[in-house]
Amino acid sequence: MLSFTFRVPTPIVFGPGRLAELEKTPLLPTGKKALILIGQSGNILRQGYLSRVQGLLSARGVMSVVFDGVRANPRVEDVDAAAKKFRDMGADFLVAIGGGSVIDSAKCASLAATSDAPFWDAMSAGTYGPEAKGAPLVAIPTTAGTGTEGNCVAVLCGAPGKRGFVHPAFYPTLSIVDPKLTLSVPPRMTAITGMDAFFHAAECFLSTARQPMSDMMCLDAAHLVTRFLPQAVAHGDDIGARTALAWASTAAGMSLSLSSPIAQHGMEYSFSGSNHASQHGAGLVLLSRPFFKRFIQLAKEQDEEAAERTLNLAVAMGFGAEEEDGEDGHPFLLGLQALLEGVGLAGLTGEELGFSAAHVEDYVASAMQLTGSRQFLNTPVHFAEADVRAVFQGVFER
Repeated sequence: MLSFTFRVPTPIVFGPGRLAELEKTPLLPTGKKALILIGQSGNILRQGYLSRVQGLLSARGVMSVVFDGVRANPRVEDVDAAAKKFRDMGADFLVAIGGGSVIDSAKCASLAATSDAPFWDAMSAGTYGPEAKGAPLVAIPTTAGTGTEGNCVAVLCGAPGKRGFVHPAFYPTLSIVDPKLTLSVPPRMTAITGMDAFFHAAECFLSTARQPMSDMMCLDAAHLVTRFLPQAVAHGDDIGARTALAWASTAAGMSLSLSSPIAQHGMEYSFSGSNHASQHGAGLVLLSRPFFKRFIQLAKEQDEEAAERTLNLAVAMGFGAEEEDGEDGHPFLLGLQALLEGVGLAGLTGEELGFSAAHVEDYVASAMQLTGSRQFLNTPVHFAEADVRAVFQGVFER
């Protein structure tokens, strides 16, 4: 029987060229001072996106200051530093321009800016109740992968490892999704971020926290990524493919609030949490084939509906599901393999990303610490420690 809460309050301005509306949109938070967050890499500066946003804000009388200290696999230290800068300059709202790390950091900083307490400590202590309000935030994604512009989820690295936080205050006040900003993303990064969006869709569709709206968006996103990601990797200037992927990312990202990721995400935190130089989407790619192989095996034993839903995903990807397992294997696994091959990631290895089979037990131990998280709790099948170990071992099998 259906039972769920529906909440996606963020206004999303979507479409090629719509960044220009930042100058006149009535949806912009009120105020005359903005703190802009960008990544350390300098890409946002090199592409001219920062100067463009500053110009649009200036045209409506908003002075801006830049915080350029956000690292990949966002760190709690960066959040606290950005929050302090926000308070010190007396800013009225934040603007995040970049990928998931930048926008997630800005989400956390928006809440941290309301208190002098270190963010991680305050979140862990429950200082920020569900009614707590953060500083207003404008999210402007420049990659198509995390979909964080459409949800109340933020992922952060701290002393205990990599964790996902959920809070109503994390919903951006305004999100502008302009696919033209993704045209500069190189092929490999396009592939990795696109696969992140795909796994958000697949996991949220399989999750026990799913609901009708998330089902529709997840199937649409899975279809769009399968159809258009290989095209965008091969032809980065294809604005049609980029637009389809931008929507797939946002839709799958919204599903992270409407539904929930499952254990694949919890296991990946063991990777990118232990090696901050790694990329979250790449870690998901590494885990995907052994994870879903194990998931399908467990679903056959434990949950008939979960097994059927993997076939629904296969159909969305364009693979028939007349039989649960054909002569060549399960349709979803075949579709996943074809997609990875199509975007050039089928040969990705753990060693390439700095991981080692010698540390499997460390990865397992880290993942098992998250068995009480929503990622594991909303997985329709039970991943025991032996199953988690089998997944990590599968990453390093040839």
